[in-house]
Amino acid sequence: MPKQTVTRQRPEGIRRIERAVGYAAVSVVGLGFVCVIITIVAALAFDVKDHTTGIWPTITFLPILAFPIGILLIIAYLVTSVVRRSRDNKEASR
Repeated sequence: MPKQTVTRQRPEGIRRIERAVGYAAVSVVGLGFVCVIITIVAALAFDVKDHTTGIWPTITFLPILAFPIGILLIIAYLVTSVVRRSRDNKEASR
Protein backbone atom coordinates (compact mmCIF):
# COMPACT_ATOMS: atom_id res chain seq x y z
CA MET A 1 0.00 0.00 0.00
CA PRO A 2 1.50 3.41 -0.95
CA LYS A 3 2.21 5.94 1.74
CA GLN A 4 -0.16 8.82 2.03
CA THR A 5 1.49 12.17 2.35
CA VAL A 6 -0.13 15.03 4.14
CA THR A 7 0.09 18.29 2.27
CA ARG A 8 -0.80 21.60 3.80
CA GLN A 9 -3.35 23.52 1.86
CA ARG A 10 -2.56 27.19 1.54
CA PRO A 11 -5.42 29.57 2.20
CA GLU A 12 -6.77 30.78 -1.09
CA GLY A 13 -8.24 33.99 0.32
CA ILE A 14 -5.26 36.16 -0.51
CA ARG A 15 -5.01 34.79 -4.02
CA ARG A 16 -8.70 35.48 -4.53
CA ILE A 17 -8.23 39.03 -3.31
CA GLU A 18 -5.23 39.47 -5.62
CA ARG A 19 -7.18 38.18 -8.57
CA ALA A 20 -10.20 40.38 -7.83
CA VAL A 21 -8.12 43.52 -7.33
CA GLY A 22 -6.12 42.79 -10.47
CA TYR A 23 -9.20 42.34 -12.61
CA ALA A 24 -10.79 45.46 -11.12
CA ALA A 25 -7.68 47.52 -11.87
CA VAL A 26 -7.53 46.32 -15.47
CA SER A 27 -11.26 46.92 -15.93
CA VAL A 28 -11.23 50.44 -14.51
CA VAL A 29 -8.15 51.54 -16.44
CA GLY A 30 -9.51 49.90 -19.60
CA LEU A 31 -12.80 51.77 -19.20
CA GLY A 32 -10.87 55.02 -18.84
CA PHE A 33 -8.90 54.34 -22.03
CA VAL A 34 -12.07 53.43 -23.93
CA CYS A 35 -13.68 56.71 -22.88
CA VAL A 36 -10.60 58.69 -23.96
CA ILE A 37 -10.60 56.93 -27.35
CA ILE A 38 -14.34 57.56 -27.79
CA THR A 39 -13.85 61.25 -27.02
CA ILE A 40 -10.97 61.56 -29.49
CA VAL A 41 -12.79 59.67 -32.25
CA ALA A 42 -15.98 61.66 -31.71
CA ALA A 43 -14.09 64.94 -31.89
CA LEU A 44 -12.19 64.00 -35.04
CA ALA A 45 -14.58 61.85 -37.03
CA PHE A 46 -18.01 63.08 -36.03
CA ASP A 47 -17.10 66.71 -35.38
CA VAL A 48 -18.70 66.74 -31.92
CA LYS A 49 -17.99 70.09 -30.38
CA ASP A 50 -20.64 70.26 -27.67
CA HIS A 51 -19.70 67.82 -24.87
CA THR A 52 -22.25 69.24 -22.44
CA THR A 53 -25.38 67.41 -23.57
CA GLY A 54 -26.45 63.80 -23.74
CA ILE A 55 -23.98 61.14 -22.62
CA TRP A 56 -20.90 63.25 -23.35
CA PRO A 57 -20.48 64.69 -19.84
CA THR A 58 -20.26 61.15 -18.47
CA ILE A 59 -17.83 59.99 -21.16
CA THR A 60 -15.54 62.98 -20.67
CA PHE A 61 -15.67 62.84 -16.85
CA LEU A 62 -15.18 59.07 -16.42
CA PRO A 63 -11.41 59.03 -17.15
CA ILE A 64 -10.90 61.70 -14.49
CA LEU A 65 -12.20 59.19 -11.94
CA ALA A 66 -11.06 55.95 -13.57
CA PHE A 67 -7.33 56.60 -13.75
CA PRO A 68 -6.79 57.58 -10.08
CA ILE A 69 -8.97 54.68 -8.93
CA GLY A 70 -6.99 52.39 -11.23
CA ILE A 71 -3.71 53.60 -9.70
CA LEU A 72 -5.06 52.95 -6.20
CA LEU A 73 -6.14 49.45 -7.25
CA ILE A 74 -2.70 48.74 -8.71
CA ILE A 75 -1.11 49.84 -5.43
CA ALA A 76 -3.53 47.57 -3.53
CA TYR A 77 -2.59 44.70 -5.85
CA LEU A 78 1.11 45.27 -5.17
CA VAL A 79 0.52 45.35 -1.41
CA THR A 80 -1.47 42.10 -1.44
CA SER A 81 1.17 40.47 -3.61
CA VAL A 82 3.98 41.49 -1.28
CA VAL A 83 2.03 40.25 1.75
CA ARG A 84 1.38 36.89 0.09
CA ARG A 85 5.01 36.46 -0.93
CA SER A 86 6.29 37.35 2.51
CA ARG A 87 3.93 34.81 4.09
CA ASP A 88 5.03 32.17 1.58
CA ASN A 89 8.69 32.91 2.35
CA LYS A 90 8.10 32.67 6.11
CA GLU A 91 6.38 29.30 5.68
CA ALA A 92 9.12 28.01 3.38
CA SER A 93 11.88 28.96 5.80
CA ARG A 94 10.34 26.96 8.67
